[in-house]
Amino acid sequence: MTTKRKRKAQQKKARKQGFSRVLLAQAAEMVARGERLPLKDDVAFKMFLSGPEPESQACLRYFLSAMTGREVTAAKVTNPELTPEFVKGKMSRLDVNCEFNDGQKADIELQLTRADDDQKLRALFYACRLCAGSLRRGRPYESMPSVYQIFLIDFDLFGEEGKAGGRKFFHRAMMRLDDGAVLSDRMQILFFDLKVPGQIGEGLQRAANWCKFISGCEKPEVLEALGRDEGWKEEYMMALKTYMKIAAEERAWAYHLSTDRAEADYWNGIRLAKRAAREEGRKDERKKTARNMLAMGLGTPEQIALITGLPVEDIRALAAEPAVQGT
Repeated sequence: MTTKRKRKAQQKKARKQGFSRVLLAQAAEMVARGERLPLKDDVAFKMFLSGPEPESQACLRYFLSAMTGREVTAAKVTNPELTPEFVKGKMSRLDVNCEFNDGQKADIELQLTRADDDQKLRALFYACRLCAGSLRRGRPYESMPSVYQIFLIDFDLFGEEGKAGGRKFFHRAMMRLDDGAVLSDRMQILFFDLKVPGQIGEGLQRAANWCKFISGCEKPEVLEALGRDEGWKEEYMMALKTYMKIAAEERAWAYHLSTDRAEADYWNGIRLAKRAAREEGRKDERKKTARNMLAMGLGTPEQIALITGLPVEDIRALAAEPAVQGT
């Protein structure tokens, strides 16, 4: 397929996803300028690991192997779809759910901000849900496959900043007894810090390289440094090839631009809601002051309106309330 025909096919596919022509024009401009697409973007990350191409499938195997410390000979993404719900901002989770090596399961999620919820409990909930869905009905418990909830985080989840040793790159959570002995390692929650801080533990260099790639592949100096690691050469070349293909897709850029807008709209909505709540709180305080002044006979409605900043009509309505009239 020629480049022109390929581009038209991409645009047609993107329009079916619900993108506007304006957004697609912006996406086309990004591709034409050779802009680097951030892989920390949820949609780009999912496309990176869940594509049908052999390179993307190889990246998924390499990534899972590096993060779990196990050899991964086969892997598939069980939720590769990107529906119009993502474009419209109605779908908040863009995780990568995988199955590999005889039924073992993994769920991979980017978590770039702490948000307002308890992220540790969120990780536990996701891991438990993954574990509960891993055993088929009627099968013995000993046949339950291992499951891995993998979180790539970009903030200090464990409050380690400023402490001795500082932030750690890797944390593993599993069920243990009160004496520290492992009850079971069939369900593991794995946290990797995308900033790759502190010392890299033994056997974690591949995982660290993947985090560096995901976090900074749009920066030439990061790619140059990673390319010098001979022990990671094969994975690096596969990751780079897959990434460059996605960065040249207008559909990927359209998703990225729409996600940016959705996120901006979300946080703007939060700010407006907080502002409205504060204003409502101040209005309630002014009403309370006005009621007290009316009850004590301190001024006319016009004077009280001037002092409290409330409309005269509101003051007169308050004056007509039984609680005020009866004092």
